[in-house]
Amino acid sequence: MKDLFKKITSAFTSDDATNSGEQRLYLAGWEVSFDGSEECMNFIKTQAVSKETAMKQYSAMELIFRKGNLAEVMEYEEGEEIGERELKPKEDQFKYVAVEPNEFYALEIGDGGHSYLGGEIPLGITTPKFSFVAPIQYLGMLSPDDKAFEWLPYDLHLMCPIYLNIDKFFMDYSNPIMPNVHDVDDLKDTDNSYEKELKFDSEVVFEKAPLHTPVADEPFGKLGTAGVPHWIQYPDIPTCPKSGKLMRFVCQLSSEHHDLPVARTNVVAHKESFQQYFDHLNFWIDGDLFIFFEPESQMACYLIQNT
Repeated sequence: MKDLFKKITSAFTSDDATNSGEQRLYLAGWEVSFDGSEECMNFIKTQAVSKETAMKQYSAMELIFRKGNLAEVMEYEEGEEIGERELKPKEDQFKYVAVEPNEFYALEIGDGGHSYLGGEIPLGITTPKFSFVAPIQYLGMLSPDDKAFEWLPYDLHLMCPIYLNIDKFFMDYSNPIMPNVHDVDDLKDTDNSYEKELKFDSEVVFEKAPLHTPVADEPFGKLGTAGVPHWIQYPDIPTCPKSGKLMRFVCQLSSEHHDLPVARTNVVAHKESFQQYFDHLNFWIDGDLFIFFEPESQMACYLIQNT
């Protein structure tokens, strides 16, 4: 029990804490104002990492607190210090908060895990279907038997209408083998950029590929990440529409790697230039799919960002 207490305590202690009264936090990313708002606190909880992990990120911040108040913000790119960020008004009143650093994982195609991407919908798993044009694609399964996803309550079967212009798409996994769309009316009103291609029963099935999720040694060149999101535009961390709680980041899938081709589809592109969008897994051509989950309410959120 004593060792367990020490382990928990160390997880909530900042790196490089000294007897001088300094405390430090490390965050992946830059886009935040330290004003104590809900948005600020959600960013800190989601983006908090260890110093070692921060130095592996494309962008990171080191927050230095003295006597409990924010005193300095240092910015880094790929582990190289690029300078001190001037504090914004009232940021010097921001109090130190102890948070547990998030681990950073790579998503790679390869053996070594229980999760996978793509594949046919497994027997016993049902995806929602509608009379209007909103086809939901099956994207694979994330298993809590893999360390990156061990906090998930069960196998999470990924389903999302990736060809629609979704904002935040919420799925209710109260029944994990038969999840439902949280707001069907909102989905019905969502437009798409493939009006000539998509039908109410359009189906795109991607080749099944095993997913390996090692602890990441660097943030680049991967199929995606888990543990800590790399925002393309701005932090857009969702709260659960059922419980109002902050949703936890599951993983991020990238369009940059064409490792997951389409195995079969009934979609016919009306332009040759459109065909590439139905040849491999992609999110709005060049975007990333961000997936969040709230274990208590069993709600998932899917959102896409691109350049």
